[in-house]
Amino acid sequence: MPSDPYLAFINHRAQYNPCIKGLDTFLQQKPVRASKILCIDYPCHGPWTSQLQVVTVQQDDLVTSLETIAPTTMRIVLIEDITPHLMSLVGSALDIDPLFFAEYVNTSFEDFEFSPPPPSIAIVPSLLSESGCLHLHYQQILDLGDAAVFSNSPYALKTVTNIKRTIRRLPPLSGKQLALARSACSLLVKKLDTASVCLILVDSPARVAVHNLGSQKGNVLHGGFEDITTSHLSSQSSVDQCIWSRDSMLESLVHYLQCARPHGLTATPTSMLHLVYYPIRITLSYWNYYNHLLSRYSKHYEYSLQDISSRLYGSDITDLQRWRRRIRQSRHKLTLLTEFCRFWVAQEDIDTNKSTWNSILRDIEYLQYQLQDYNQSLEQMVTVATSMLQLLDSRQSILEAVNVRRLTYLALIFAPLAWVASLFSQRLAGYWRGIVDRRQTKHSRRRQNALEP
Repeated sequence: MPSDPYLAFINHRAQYNPCIKGLDTFLQQKPVRASKILCIDYPCHGPWTSQLQVVTVQQDDLVTSLETIAPTTMRIVLIEDITPHLMSLVGSALDIDPLFFAEYVNTSFEDFEFSPPPPSIAIVPSLLSESGCLHLHYQQILDLGDAAVFSNSPYALKTVTNIKRTIRRLPPLSGKQLALARSACSLLVKKLDTASVCLILVDSPARVAVHNLGSQKGNVLHGGFEDITTSHLSSQSSVDQCIWSRDSMLESLVHYLQCARPHGLTATPTSMLHLVYYPIRITLSYWNYYNHLLSRYSKHYEYSLQDISSRLYGSDITDLQRWRRRIRQSRHKLTLLTEFCRFWVAQEDIDTNKSTWNSILRDIEYLQYQLQDYNQSLEQMVTVATSMLQLLDSRQSILEAVNVRRLTYLALIFAPLAWVASLFSQRLAGYWRGIVDRRQTKHSRRRQNALEP
């Protein structure tokens, strides 16, 4: 029986929701490093202010911080790279459904015959939307440097974080080794009497990739996503603004949460739609970069198909099939996001910000259309590449048949010559045997004559 009551609760829930299996294993792991915790207080009612104070909280003081929230206040708690012990503490303090943590921790798609799927696949979209939490999954594009360094490296790498995220190596482009790092951001709102808590779990930037042969440092390609701010007050105010790391979801959220409220959002800053606005906008920006990467690799494979003798390999077929699977998973994640937005737009009074969320839904539709377009293009490439490889195999078989025919001609020519040579060799052998026999006979007669008196 586990000593941790929250772990015991997870084991009990796993009997009815197999998709949370694996969460108990994570809670019993040792942390790789400490988590980073930041808190921001929002007034539930009252005027908006952009001068919000960001407070750093130590892990041991987080539970006390959750118990001392002022009335009519929304405390946003941002945790980067949460540790197993901290997850157990927060889960017990806020009585959080293990499904929330399981969806954040379990992002790998293992074989179905060995392990149950993660909650994002096991649970239908409508139930996920009604759960009162949001899970955003996206890919960070990493630049790992020279591709020659990874010539013997495995396809799958890992991050050096408390929650091990998968990093997938991509085919080299212009000598660069690019990779896709899975990342997640989860948001949950809990009511505490007259106060409330918004818990946001984010991943730390994937800057180191680990494999069985060692580790390699990397950077997020082009520094991260594009700034989602559409307007600036003046050139001077833009220069005076602080610079933050765009590859860090934590720093990005803190930066935007301290900015002025976007035009068109609801007057209630603690509504679900207001809280998820910036995480969704950042995630969509990452997905937009992901589509640009798809476009680049589509061009790469198109050029590979032009010269099948020197550039097309069997591994290209495998890579194309991997991209098709990635696109299916990506479209599923965007579909979940669409269902979430539509559900909460219907739940909340959005007469004042309907245009804002209609714009977000159009952006999601635009990204899904691009994914569908690239998926169709890759489907055609797989068919063409498979046919070309079959032609190459047929060509190789024909060349081998021609070589065999030449060897047959040589055999037909040299077989009679070998027979004639064998006849001459037999006659010569008989000739030399006759000479030897005559010499031996003469020698024997001489010895006999010498012995006679």
